[in-house]
Amino acid sequence: MNLSPFKKNFNSLNKKELKKYLSDFYLLYKKRPIKNNKGGMFFGNMFGLYYFLRKIKPQFIIESGVYKGQTSWLIEKVLPNSKILSLDPDLSNREYISKKIKYSNKDFKNQNFKNIPSNSLVFFDDHQNQIERLMQSKWFGIKNVIFDDNYPVGKGDLYTLKHAYQNKGFNHHLTFKSMIKSLIIFISMILKKKIFKDYYFSNVILKSRFRDQKPNKFDFHYLNKNIDKYFEFPPIFKSKRKNGRYQKTETPIFNESYKKHFSLSDTELESHSSVTYIKIK
Repeated sequence: MNLSPFKKNFNSLNKKELKKYLSDFYLLYKKRPIKNNKGGMFFGNMFGLYYFLRKIKPQFIIESGVYKGQTSWLIEKVLPNSKILSLDPDLSNREYISKKIKYSNKDFKNQNFKNIPSNSLVFFDDHQNQIERLMQSKWFGIKNVIFDDNYPVGKGDLYTLKHAYQNKGFNHHLTFKSMIKSLIIFISMILKKKIFKDYYFSNVILKSRFRDQKPNKFDFHYLNKNIDKYFEFPPIFKSKRKNGRYQKTETPIFNESYKKHFSLSDTELESHSSVTYIKIK
């Protein structure tokens, strides 16, 4: 991905500093409350989030996409004095729940963000259209944005910054299981519409199931016009998987021999989802 139109000037990576950060993070990660976070973030991509949180130090963090609560725990541990709002339409999956965190099942775009601190930050790990999320953040006046799963073209299950920048769009290929689930949801909504007078059919739910996005030049120009800083966190170690989620051109931070300092599986150490920091103009 050619990032020349974006000002990639968040912070130059300092290897000595990164080693210190990684050492601190490793000690913290060993205390994580959820040992099996399949379907969520692992060591490698969580380190990217950890790095950005320590650098930015926001006073207020919005987390969109909670799942089991592993990243909620991380945010709370890194920034114990900051306010945290964690959002998820289904909060029943949580294994880590904190009294310090405010939870809501209302979508990010339906929240009230009046009088929030100027250095507030939103972290999106909700598998929704990333361009729309960027637009919503700008409308709320939230300038610091972090995206997990900024997949390259041909990868992933959502429309990402990279897809938009390369004007490729996104065609969501559904599995049979996903199709059945979507059909059940649709039939359920139709029945509710028929039975209950005051039921309003929401296309937001269906849109979250079908994430197709046709290629369009508007999204590219929107990114070019509204992004002040763009920083994509690199993989810690090179992935041995043939079908990894990141581009093979991405250079890992450390070589293979450095793995000996961490008693974690390759799945954990090589996990990478192109965690990306955006500063909106």
